[in-house]
Amino acid sequence: MAVLLTSCQTPHQTGTSALAPAELIQPAYLYEVTRHLYRWYLDEDEVERVVQVRQFVFWVRRLDARLDPGDQSQLGEIVLPQLGFSVKVKKADYRIEELQTTVKSQTFKITQVERVEVPASVPANYTVVAVDMQEMLDYLFRTRSQHDYPDAALLERMRQALRKELIKDGAASTNSAPAEQVVYLSPLSPVANEIWVYWETGRKLLHFASDIDLSNPAVWQHETMMVRVFDLDQQVVLTHDEAPGSNRFLTRHQVGRALFNCDVLGQRVVVPSRPPPGAGADGTPDQ
Repeated sequence: MAVLLTSCQTPHQTGTSALAPAELIQPAYLYEVTRHLYRWYLDEDEVERVVQVRQFVFWVRRLDARLDPGDQSQLGEIVLPQLGFSVKVKKADYRIEELQTTVKSQTFKITQVERVEVPASVPANYTVVAVDMQEMLDYLFRTRSQHDYPDAALLERMRQALRKELIKDGAASTNSAPAEQVVYLSPLSPVANEIWVYWETGRKLLHFASDIDLSNPAVWQHETMMVRVFDLDQQVVLTHDEAPGSNRFLTRHQVGRALFNCDVLGQRVVVPSRPPPGAGADGTPDQ
């Protein structure tokens, strides 16, 4: 491994197949991927296990997959061997002929994160990138509280998507909720198309995700935003072993991460109470 630990400016290529996409081997991008894991996945003991190493290593490769005709999307994988994580990423680029529109992402976004068994040596077809550990730690520390939040247009789209989901499930919609509602929004990530929301009044966690850039309004009318609602009184378990085969539950650890990102790092939004149907803005009947 020591032979492969090159500087962050000169990533080392292994294997003879197609090179990893250039964007994926840039230290700035890899720092952002690590920051996403830092906020959402890594535990304190995992960070302490590698914090003293001189260089931090990434194994990066292009993923080949059978795509639909005309789909030019790019897929990739980033393995963090010192932590045992695999991160799958996608840069969407495809045409929806019936709508005469192109769905195109500006950058690679995370689609899957999982813990993996790491082989003793670098598999073929990976590019090895090693960065200075202290530089990356300094970056993570400087940006530990950095945040970007949804703008008004994205918030409205999220509200509409949630309303559809609640109606589908037969639940009361926030659109007609008479009482004041309080929500907390997690920061947006530059490398992930997802947002978590803590709906304090409703005691629920909401997960919004999309295959395209959440901030790109040009294709909102053609792309469905996926919404998942987790009831904190009914859908929290200690481990997923309590509900094997089901994805309806969050673990206490996952809930804790989401609440930290929403409450501590997030943005608090208060939705004022709505007047009863037929009433004016001041609560008096419409004339």
